[in-house]
Amino acid sequence: MTGKVLDCRGMNCTGPLMATAKQIQKLKPGDLLEVWVDDLASEFDLPAWCQQAGHTLVSKEIRDDYYSYLIRKKGSSV
Repeated sequence: MTGKVLDCRGMNCTGPLMATAKQIQKLKPGDLLEVWVDDLASEFDLPAWCQQAGHTLVSKEIRDDYYSYLIRKKGSSV
């Protein structure tokens, strides 16, 4: 299992979601993607997208001036 960081700070609504969807396609099932965002809409968009797409939202942290979401790509890593 590997992990990658996607920095979406400075992007506006739908930008972080589109970038996350594109990046997660490049990962293997079970891999982790950490997404950094400062767009307030992401608080609703990313969890809803994870649920709809079947990915797991592992954690959400509030850091200094942005949110950090840890997402596990759907599927088995075995």
